[in-house]
Amino acid sequence: MKENLELERSDIRVDREMEIDPDNSFHLYVYLETWFDVLKKFDLTPWDDEDTSLDLYAVWNPITDYFICEYVIKSGNGDREYEIYTPTENETKLMKEMIAETIMEEYGKTPTEYVCELEEFDPSLLCQ
Repeated sequence: MKENLELERSDIRVDREMEIDPDNSFHLYVYLETWFDVLKKFDLTPWDDEDTSLDLYAVWNPITDYFICEYVIKSGNGDREYEIYTPTENETKLMKEMIAETIMEEYGKTPTEYVCELEEFDPSLLCQ
C-alpha cells in the first residue's frame, strides 16, 4: 500500500470464483483477498474480539462500468457490518484489470462476455 493508502497490485488477490450479485443483474460480485493493513486503510479501530475479520468485495457491471467496493466486518459472535468503500480512480482501474485478467485466465472471456454468459444474455444485443 502506498504512503497515501492507495492500494497496489500486491495488496489484493482476486478470488477465482465470481458470481452475479443476486440483487443486481449483470453485476459481478467478486471477493478480494486483502494483503494489506485493513485497519489502517479503512481507518478502523482495532477489534476487541480476535475472531473479528474483514472481507472485501468488488461489485462491477462491465456493461455500464458501474464499480464500487464494500467491506464486511464479521465479528466472532456472528454479527456483520456492511460498509461501502469508493476506491480511488487508480484503485478502480487496478481492480478492474485484475478481475478482467482472472476472468480471461479462468474462462477465456472478457468480463462482458462472462457476465452475459452467467445471465444467459446474448452479448451481440449490446451492440445494436
